[in-house]
Amino acid sequence: MNNKFSYLSIILDIILYGILGALLAVLQTTLMPRLTVFYAVADIIIGAICCIGIYKGENTAALFGLWAGLCVEALGSTDISLLPLFYTLVGYVCGRIGFNARNNARFAAYLVSLPLLCLSRTAFSFVFHLLRYFGSIDFKMLFVYTLLPEFLYTLVICIPVFILVKALELPIYAIRKRGGLY
Repeated sequence: MNNKFSYLSIILDIILYGILGALLAVLQTTLMPRLTVFYAVADIIIGAICCIGIYKGENTAALFGLWAGLCVEALGSTDISLLPLFYTLVGYVCGRIGFNARNNARFAAYLVSLPLLCLSRTAFSFVFHLLRYFGSIDFKMLFVYTLLPEFLYTLVICIPVFILVKALELPIYAIRKRGGLY
C-alpha cells in the first residue's frame, strides 16, 4: 500500500515538473526575448532549476534541467547547443547544495547559490559568443552591454520564478501533508 502511494507521488512530480519545464521553456523562448534589458535576455529556467535542486534533490533537478533545456532547444530557433547538459549540471550541483543545507537554511542556500549560477550562465553565454563570433568581438562592449546586464537581469528575475515554483508545488505539498500520497 505504501509503495503504491509513492509511485503516485512520483507520477505527480513528473507531471508537475514536466508541465512547469514546458511552461518556462515557452516563456523563455517567447516572452523573455521581448523583455530585454540592454539587449540581454534573462534566463528564468536557472532560477527554477536552483529552487527545485535545493528543495527536491539532485536527481529531480537534473532531470528537470535536462527536460527544460530540451524544451528550450526544441522551441528556440538556435542551433543545437549544450544548454540541456548545462541545465542538467546546474540541477545536480543545486541538489548537492540543498542536500548539504539544513531544512531551515534552504532559502539562504538558494540566495547564496543563485548569484553563482547566474555567473556561470553568464560565462556560458560568453563562451557561446566567443565561439560564434570568433575574431570580431569587442570584449568591452560584450561585457558592458550583454554579459553584465544578463547577469543582473537573470539574478533579479529569478526571485519571482522562485515564488512561481513554490506556488505551483503547494497543492502537491498539501495533499502529501494530509497523507494522501504516502
